Amino acid sequence: VQDGRGDGGGPGADGGSSTASAAAVVDTTVAPGADEVMEVVLDIVHGRTGYPHDMLEPDLDLEADLSIDSIKRVEIVGALADRVGLLPGGAGADGDSADGSAVEELARIKTLRGIVDWIVAHHPAAARAGTAPAPAAGAGPAAHMPVPRLQRLRVEDVPVGEADARNADEVLRGRRFGIVEDGHGIGLALGELLRSHGAEVTPLTEPGHPLTDEPAAAESHAGPGAGPATAEPDTPAGPAGPAGEPRFDGVVDLGALRHAAEPVLPEVFGGLRRVLTGGVRWLVLVTGTAADPGADPVPGAGIHGFARTAALEYPGTVVRAVDVDPKDHPERVAARLLAELCTPDGPASVTYGPDGARCARQAVPGGTAPLRGELPLDRDAVVLLTGGARGITARTALALARATGCHVELLGRTAPPTGEDPFPHAQDRVALRAALIAHGLRAPAEIEAAASRILAGREVRATLDALARDAASVRYHRADVTDEAAVRAVLADVRARHGRLDGIVHGAGLLRDALLRDKEPASFAEVFATKVGGARHLAAAAAEHGTTPAPRFLALFGSVAGVYGNRGQCDYAAANDALDTLARAWAGGFPGRVFSVDWGPWAAEAGGMVTPELERAYARRGIALIDPDAGTSAFLAELAGGTDVQVVLMAEQGEGDAPDAAAGSAGGGGHHG
Repeated sequence: VQDGRGDGGGPGADGGSSTASAAAVVDTTVAPGADEVMEVVLDIVHGRTGYPHDMLEPDLDLEADLSIDSIKRVEIVGALADRVGLLPGGAGADGDSADGSAVEELARIKTLRGIVDWIVAHHPAAARAGTAPAPAAGAGPAAHMPVPRLQRLRVEDVPVGEADARNADEVLRGRRFGIVEDGHGIGLALGELLRSHGAEVTPLTEPGHPLTDEPAAAESHAGPGAGPATAEPDTPAGPAGPAGEPRFDGVVDLGALRHAAEPVLPEVFGGLRRVLTGGVRWLVLVTGTAADPGADPVPGAGIHGFARTAALEYPGTVVRAVDVDPKDHPERVAARLLAELCTPDGPASVTYGPDGARCARQAVPGGTAPLRGELPLDRDAVVLLTGGARGITARTALALARATGCHVELLGRTAPPTGEDPFPHAQDRVALRAALIAHGLRAPAEIEAAASRILAGREVRATLDALARDAASVRYHRADVTDEAAVRAVLADVRARHGRLDGIVHGAGLLRDALLRDKEPASFAEVFATKVGGARHLAAAAAEHGTTPAPRFLALFGSVAGVYGNRGQCDYAAANDALDTLARAWAGGFPGRVFSVDWGPWAAEAGGMVTPELERAYARRGIALIDPDAGTSAFLAELAGGTDVQVVLMAEQGEGDAPDAAAGSAGGGGHHG
């Protein structure tokens, strides 16, 4: 949702029952029957959702009908595994065990009947003979963790080891590569190099981008079914694709280097997904901002965040995003790309600077942004925040109002509340479900929609009431940041009423988490457009200030998912990486300061996208969450004294080391909307 958080996050989200029901117990020493397992499944789902057993039909879609997303399903499946003795040694509620792959497989199943059928078919009858059934784990509150300090990281290009092509003959001979041409001669030079080492090369020169989401074209690049690792023996790269076109062992995409190229994401996602799921051994995605990060549009925006996530989800494939100077000698760039193909180990994202050094963009300790003087705002100032009146956007708006007394303008998709709260005593989602059922609703999808609408309205109302006390004025605009005309109209209205617009905070975002293999192109595009399209529309409208003063700042709220990659968030990682890329591109031309803030996970009480289920998963893994007051204070300090174009703000992990990819995992990269 474009209202500062994802579905079900923050106050009012499912907390689950504090204890699991012990009514349904399966004898773990014998293979259970379907009826026994279904009783346990219904028991666990009831405890976490509040739905009575008779409403939990076996063929309901857990996500679409019951709002049980992938994170909640992992908890449910982990608890179920313990209850029925599914996994030797137990997987735990988060699936973190040697048998976690089984939990992940189960969590992909979308119906209760499908889960039951899988368990009956895979149950190790005597695996836990003689042991008592374990209680469902993870249903209670998150384990207590002390409030951690916030750390500020700067993002820099850090030299990494050189790629090495000395083994090119051994690695590449007999392999088939498809190369999306660039128009600069780099693809031609790379093709010649590959052929000189015994590889077969097919140039992909179709008009537009060959990897756009056209099934026939994309499948000819990757081929249907199993990949090269299980190729048929009569061809070195497996059976032919449609119309006799070859399947490739590797794809090198230079499309983002084409002259006057439009952004390749989100349009090429469908093709990239088919290439990866087709089983390629190499996927190299090339971007061209190494020499000029200030050029815009940026055709490769988001590619590096996508590659970081794809590398996590496909560890057997060399997935790498490589940033080069497209004006460099084609033979030199081609030699570097050949070396990348021959160097399987290393970062998923590298850049070759003007001096030819191979670097990786990494978050490094950057100290604390000092408060130098006053915030660039006063009681007459006007700040527009996207993401509605909810979640981290709301927290930020309140912090700005309390620190400066400025005018606050909010933009979001949630309808502003009208009338009285129909169920004032039902304070969380579980209680609301029960109240709505008692009120006569029976379809789970209707119940979920009504509960989400009521919870969102409550939060908007509470935020607007609080801002009315602290801000010089507050106004809520119901609009969609992906609608360029609507964004322009909102900014024009703000300037017409106030005669100024001093700052913009882009906090809108959307979570639609799914593994890359399950991600639909339309869903990817929706997530990407909310972040990236919204940012572009705001920047364009901000530039049309006419005779009014230009904005002093444009702050883009990003996520560590874009910096580190994150399983299950290829779209969100790409979108947030694109925000960072746009911040660098716009920094030199925007009249005020442009910067991106890549947030780590916020505590659920902050109203971010970390649900109580995910908060428990973080606690089990020792991942610290941002304290809400510390987060808003850090943003104010950054606004007052920071000078970096991109910063990472997250809670210190353990000894205060910079976080790794796990910090954003399990769907927690998006914490602000």
